[in-house]
Amino acid sequence: MSFTPYVLGTGISGWSFLQRTRGQQQEIYEKSPVVDRRVQDFNQRITSVETPDQLLDDYNLLTVTLGAFGLDEDIGNRAFIKKVLESDISDPGSFVNRLNDSRYQSLAETFGFNSPDGPSLPGAKAGAEFASVASPDDLLANGPLLRKALANAGMEGLEKNQFFLQKVLESDLADPESFVNKLSNPKYAEFARQFSFNTPPVYENSIQALVGEFNAHSEGLASADDLLGDENLLQAVVDTFDLERTSPDFLRRVLNSDTTDPASFVNQLEDKRYLAVSRAFGFGWPDINAMTDPDELLSNPEVLEHALDTFGLYGRDEDELRQILESDLSDPNSYVNQPENSDYYDFADAFQNGWPEHVSKMKVFSDEITGKLGTFADPRELVFDLSLFEATLDLFGQSKRSLDFDTVIRAFESDLSSSTSFTNLHYDTGLKAMAYAFSFNGGETGRAYPEGFAAQLSELYTTRQFEIEIGESDSNMRLALAFERELQAVADAGGSENAHWYGIIGSPPLKTVFETALALPSSFGQLDVDRQVKEMKERAFAAFGTTHPADLLDDAKLDEFRNRFLMLADLNGSVNSGFSDPILSLF
Repeated sequence: MSFTPYVLGTGISGWSFLQRTRGQQQEIYEKSPVVDRRVQDFNQRITSVETPDQLLDDYNLLTVTLGAFGLDEDIGNRAFIKKVLESDISDPGSFVNRLNDSRYQSLAETFGFNSPDGPSLPGAKAGAEFASVASPDDLLANGPLLRKALANAGMEGLEKNQFFLQKVLESDLADPESFVNKLSNPKYAEFARQFSFNTPPVYENSIQALVGEFNAHSEGLASADDLLGDENLLQAVVDTFDLERTSPDFLRRVLNSDTTDPASFVNQLEDKRYLAVSRAFGFGWPDINAMTDPDELLSNPEVLEHALDTFGLYGRDEDELRQILESDLSDPNSYVNQPENSDYYDFADAFQNGWPEHVSKMKVFSDEITGKLGTFADPRELVFDLSLFEATLDLFGQSKRSLDFDTVIRAFESDLSSSTSFTNLHYDTGLKAMAYAFSFNGGETGRAYPEGFAAQLSELYTTRQFEIEIGESDSNMRLALAFERELQAVADAGGSENAHWYGIIGSPPLKTVFETALALPSSFGQLDVDRQVKEMKERAFAAFGTTHPADLLDDAKLDEFRNRFLMLADLNGSVNSGFSDPILSLF
């Protein structure tokens, strides 16, 4: 059952209720199945988009994209959005710059299809003034920049609380349990997000990400839930093994499957990549110490192969293996105590008295490759490192007896960007996943999306969708929710005081809020733009003592402005039902 956000009351009383409950309501809303699936799919695939047509042809990606910019109503207007995306944002005469709506400029600039700079984070220009700040200490030591950063987040006056701000800036914004994400005021996260000092490491390929995130668990992974609970590691696993991002319950069943049991869940799946990942981590590996009868071991080919490999006993037939396992270790005349059979003693001893602790294929691979990551200029260096090569094949479920050096080298050297390359035409999905994971030859490089691109757009999308849901019951409350963000975007764009006012007029939600709060008549929009700016400035000064829109981002003025808007909008709605000349009579 899906959750529908709600608000009790109207005007200022409704706003007070919403402020108290917004965090909890939005969290529940974002976890609803439809929203969660849509956002996960978007986060996984948006950065693979290379052209406007690819974006326009994918309904889910386009839905989230347009929703992030408040352009949901344009979902069916393909030709128009294509012209927006293909516009040169740097050309004042381009199509997008002739539109009287700043949301379209933001969309075009963010994706940058017709820009030499390519994609950028929404509102990325706002952080340019902090380019010289490399650490929290740099910022805290620079009073003017610190005050500016605090002001951007509506947190003026906190610059003396340096110990607290240090903890905020050092927080991992991606970790729900981090210091900043446990604070009740979301403005602290907005403040830290201007810098993101504690960002995760940047990896060159999915193998680096897999090993790096796996090694972060210094005590190892005790269960499938440990893996599923680490979003960064889970994403690295999905990328490395080229899996579909699916439900945690499905992946848990895959990871906990006994891969040695032909009837287990993972062995019933047609896609053998899931079998490879289950074998790699071995959470469902059977307890070999529970096997007390030699036939139990001899009848389980996978466990037997692992056991023989551990002791280097390949090539022995079943009768000889049974003789080894049944030997009396204390009898000098037993089979394993004969001088010519001494190599068998340790195998029999392990079966009768306890096997070495099972080490997962992932752990073996990590031990082999850690310290060597990033050092392979040529795939042959990896392939001819025999112990690493064997561990790599094991990790991806590739038999060293069926793959020769030349096949693997050819796969590694394939142009992954070409649909007709050796790797992309190969029938073996495991070999293909292995080639992509190392990415020795990525071919033509695609668009470089900045770190956090998908996350920021999806966050904007879920926030705006929450506002839309609230707006279904109270459209004024939706405008009040969006007001600070929209006004901050205008301020971040820079420019003169008049430029800010032009930005407000070019933003439909801001224009509506200002017209209501400043008690402007419905015919106001028919005036010349310069006349509109002049009138707005005069009324803003009369009501709030300032003509500069950015001054309204001050906490006190922000609350005063928003409350005034809600009061007048509420009154306007009431008097419109039975009275004439509603708002203007108040002045």
